[in-house]
Amino acid sequence: MNQLRGLFMKDWTIIKGYVLVALLLDVIIPFGSAMLFQVDFFEGLLVFSGTVMALHALLPIVLLSILFTKDMDRPDIFFHSSASIHKINASKFCAAILATAISLVWVSMLTFVLLLFAPNLDESGNLLPSGATFAAGILFSSAIIAVIYYFYLTMFYSMKPKIGGFAYIVTFGLFIFGLEMWDRFIATDLYAAVTDFGVIQLNESELLTNISQGLMLSFENPPTLQIGQFLVISLLLIFLYIIAAYWFEKKVRA
Repeated sequence: MNQLRGLFMKDWTIIKGYVLVALLLDVIIPFGSAMLFQVDFFEGLLVFSGTVMALHALLPIVLLSILFTKDMDRPDIFFHSSASIHKINASKFCAAILATAISLVWVSMLTFVLLLFAPNLDESGNLLPSGATFAAGILFSSAIIAVIYYFYLTMFYSMKPKIGGFAYIVTFGLFIFGLEMWDRFIATDLYAAVTDFGVIQLNESELLTNISQGLMLSFENPPTLQIGQFLVISLLLIFLYIIAAYWFEKKVRA
């Protein structure tokens, strides 16, 4: 535990400056855009804040790239560390997800407080639960994207010593191929049979319907939470992580 705590503090020290930049952008982008564009300030603030919140799904990718790049630049430390690959990954994932959560809470609370002063905001009573649900969906999606990114990042680092810069093209091609295979799989009867259980209907909110795009939530009529889909994707992510971690340990850190 002490080793994991030490790794986390090291990683947090590396990214804390970038987190401060993200917190600053959380203020500048939505508030600046709402004032610059010819729209009602509060309506614009809601739209642009929602956009910034949605972009947080990609923030762990940026932070993980920074953390792994820093480690790969110091092979004398990284490759000879006594920490297991799982501790190293846990530290980096926790730092990236925590930073994402902090930034999401920050922009959400700023937006919520200002929107309380909006004179004609519809569905104001549902603003806080709707925003919290939206933020939770984004945070969950960011964790999923982070695991997938780590899988392809491992591919990239394993190929780069052999083919150099061409590894960027090959990795991107494999990513596109993976997306195509996933699209074909979810269109099959097998996927429908496996995921078509545990469907929970949710209470519908007009504001939530308009802004939420969480991966596991379907905001058709009525909105639903699909437990079967959640379990299938969770198992797939665990499988991808185990393969990537083993591959990273044997092929990259070897």
